[in-house]
Amino acid sequence: MPNRINARPAGVHGHRRYVRPVGQRPKHATRDSVLLWLRGPAHAVGSPLKLIDGLCWRLVAAGVPIDRSVVSVSLLHPQFAGYGIRWRRDSGEAEESLIEHSVRDSDAYRNSPFPAVVERGETVRLKIGPLQNSDPYPVIAELRVQGFTDYLTQPLSLYGFLPSTFERPFQAVNWATKRDGGFEDADVAYLAHVLAELAAPLTLVTERRIARDLLSIYLGRSTGPRVLAGEIKRGAGEPLRAAILATDMRGFTTLSDRLPAERMVEIVNGWFERQVGAVHAHGGEVIKFIGDGMLAIFPIADIELSRMAARDALGAARDAIKAAHAMNADPAFADALPLRAVAALHTGEIFLGNIGAPDRLDFTAIGPSVNVVSRLEQLVKSLDRELIVSAAFAAISSEKLASLGSHQLKGVAEPVEVFTCPTMAPA
Repeated sequence: MPNRINARPAGVHGHRRYVRPVGQRPKHATRDSVLLWLRGPAHAVGSPLKLIDGLCWRLVAAGVPIDRSVVSVSLLHPQFAGYGIRWRRDSGEAEESLIEHSVRDSDAYRNSPFPAVVERGETVRLKIGPLQNSDPYPVIAELRVQGFTDYLTQPLSLYGFLPSTFERPFQAVNWATKRDGGFEDADVAYLAHVLAELAAPLTLVTERRIARDLLSIYLGRSTGPRVLAGEIKRGAGEPLRAAILATDMRGFTTLSDRLPAERMVEIVNGWFERQVGAVHAHGGEVIKFIGDGMLAIFPIADIELSRMAARDALGAARDAIKAAHAMNADPAFADALPLRAVAALHTGEIFLGNIGAPDRLDFTAIGPSVNVVSRLEQLVKSLDRELIVSAAFAAISSEKLASLGSHQLKGVAEPVEVFTCPTMAPA
């Protein structure tokens, strides 16, 4: 029988690993001291991975015969339904995996104890004896090969901290042991007590994680942490110099008139997935979406680094345009063809911060430079090009660029000379 005990099913992604140094693993503990740790010091552990790892080693030190544990917790995340932490005593490793929403519709989920535990709050206990003709769950056969003798999955309530847990109100924790005879009844009862005490610190670290993830998703990878760190006062922010990228989908209005709204959402999501991917791959920060358009920045921390920022911004613009071409070869977007991207680049001072009403703020970028790149993005279509850059951007770029002459931009006092890359074909 193949060893799949450490294999990840489809839709589960490895994320972080942690191995506690041997000298830092508790050697002696009592069962009462583990509960006291969960009620106090465990609340100061900022990482779910280290929290579960610390708990498991303390249980071992207290004589609880666990050799493997998996903790599965729901998240509020557009891509992932939750995260799982798997701890193994033999390797000393704790690993965190992210679980896609699709996993809950998979055979791997349905053919496991999880529906009974997370949906109905049941406890599942299975002794692992000699090879049988039929095991109730595939995991039992896999654990038997590894020498495990007992398997226990228990529900865990985290105070209903997620609206999404109403359909699946419980989290799940499973334990497995290799001890002859398996768990004793006293072990099972004690582990249920442990989970009742684990609820508070695990809720705390999970809520922190959700806040961090959602702010990063909705505000950006660097902006989200700033807001979470306390930069929330209206008007708070900072002036900074940056290379600025604006992209747009050509023919969006015509496409919207032709296709149903639900289909347009699918197309736009696919579009932005590729556009944002191009920005992130080059170290940029997406500031906002405007319809089918996107505004991104590449901060210039020092004048000496301006050429590097220009290189990254231009690389992102090129990749965003290439991504649009690639979508045209994807049968999933056949009804949207042709998809074409245009991009504009500028550089200058912006103000990045909290702007809006007292009860409705946006962390965004404003300033004349933002207005210029927006006007350039409109101009690029009339020039029948895929990409243009301003003279200010051309001045810090090491790329060979060709002038397209000076153009008057709406709302900009002086004409702006614009350039394009000779290697890029007209739109």
